[in-house]
Amino acid sequence: MEYTTLEQVKIRLKQFHIDTITNDDETTSDVVVFDNKEDNPIIEQLIKQATEDVKARRNYPDSYTDEMITEDLKKFESVIVNLAVYDHSQAGEAFMASYNENGVNRTWRDRDSLFVGVFPFAKVL
Repeated sequence: MEYTTLEQVKIRLKQFHIDTITNDDETTSDVVVFDNKEDNPIIEQLIKQATEDVKARRNYPDSYTDEMITEDLKKFESVIVNLAVYDHSQAGEAFMASYNENGVNRTWRDRDSLFVGVFPFAKVL
């Protein structure tokens, strides 16, 4: 099954549940139902931001059309999902350098490490 980028992020954030429905032929099917709709605008903003970050990393040549960029970005959908999930996990903890409470320590992975495989276009001089 293909999911939109928003749906992929919501799955990674565990904002869904499975319902069983009865089909017209009396068989049953499981369907994914997405929860926390009020979180969608935030997630959509994070996806937009992640997409723009990937575009900036790619440094598309001026000769690239919007359609060419859109097609190229499809190769980086998993990177965009990872960035959106990462950024969402930072919510409420913006720019946290460290955290320690009752023996729990948190250290954040460097966000730049999520751009593995996203290389800029090189220009020949």
